[in-house]
Amino acid sequence: MKKILSCLLLFPALFSASSQSAMLAVEAGVMDWQSKASDYFGEAKDNNPFVKVKGFTANEYGDLYGHVTFEDPDDNAMYGTEINLIGQINLGDSDWNLYGQVFDKSKPKWGETNTLLGISWDKDIDDYYLQVALAGHYVDATYQAFDKDFEGGFNGGYFYVMLSKNLNVFDQNFKLSWWQEHYFARDDEYLIMAGDGKDFGFNGQFSVNWSFTENLSLNLSYRYAENNLGKQGYQDAIFYSVQYKL
Repeated sequence: MKKILSCLLLFPALFSASSQSAMLAVEAGVMDWQSKASDYFGEAKDNNPFVKVKGFTANEYGDLYGHVTFEDPDDNAMYGTEINLIGQINLGDSDWNLYGQVFDKSKPKWGETNTLLGISWDKDIDDYYLQVALAGHYVDATYQAFDKDFEGGFNGGYFYVMLSKNLNVFDQNFKLSWWQEHYFARDDEYLIMAGDGKDFGFNGQFSVNWSFTENLSLNLSYRYAENNLGKQGYQDAIFYSVQYKL
């Protein structure tokens, strides 16, 4: 809970006077995991509600994104949280940046804090936005049944790619986006503990956002993973949500 409160207190800082652009929103919906996930995880990945608070800011020095997600808030046995902070520091006038990410996932019987440090490149091209990042991966994990032989530390490499496009159809504003993150050269003890099984794994998401008013939008996403998110092999889901910009 302290980690959640600390992250939420950061969001007002996203709207500092020096910000050239900023956004703060609340999103709520359902994660509808398909059979390859629900047959393996049971209630942990079935039809799971979530509530997310997220924010973004950018200025001449770089940008910062953050979100706090509450998963299964109606079920104490399945309740979990996800905290993600991603920052880029611009390297001069180039499109290159110093890149950092802290991702924390907590569930009743396990938890992970992942720290990613490296370099990124991003660029706006007309209505498109493209970003790639390469980083080292450090992990601190606690899995109640498997944590005796794993002390955390360096856990291989990380590569990320993201592409989005804004478009207007019949005077309606839409945003299409796709991102995918890849993990490689991971620790063998971690792979057994986390359930990913194989050294190389990835996960990603295709999304369509329809802003039907200035503040309200609907989101439809296809979420997928291979040797990642706790399972060897493929798993996928469809996320439905509504978002309100504050």
